[in-house]
Amino acid sequence: MFRYTKPFAIALCSLWINHALAAPPKVLISHNTTDVESNAYIAGTIPSKHPTKPYSDSRVAWAEVRLACFGHVVAGKCEALVKMATGPNDGGPIDLGVVTVDLSTGMITPSTISANGYTLIVNGPGEVTLIKN
Repeated sequence: MFRYTKPFAIALCSLWINHALAAPPKVLISHNTTDVESNAYIAGTIPSKHPTKPYSDSRVAWAEVRLACFGHVVAGKCEALVKMATGPNDGGPIDLGVVTVDLSTGMITPSTISANGYTLIVNGPGEVTLIKN
């Protein structure tokens, strides 16, 4: 009887690890190190309700990310156009680039975008940093 316990435990542990590694993050985190507001526009046109203020970090619950992407998901992924200088006194907006978010894992691609004087760097699943070049 015990000869089956070890292989079963190993298989169960392997499944648990794979599930844990593929799980989406609990929040989407944006670190904005610039002097202007940033925001993501779902499908390039629908602004997020949670812009990131200058020199601040924002956290958006993953459930809200999924809800914002509703109707714009293709193969489990959602595209968003990241814009800088979206605040009322920023003189923008300025397009930074398009990112794709895998809603089941939190992976954001591409890992780096640079355009129009700004750079977005993906730190890990569901986390980005915005810098001014």
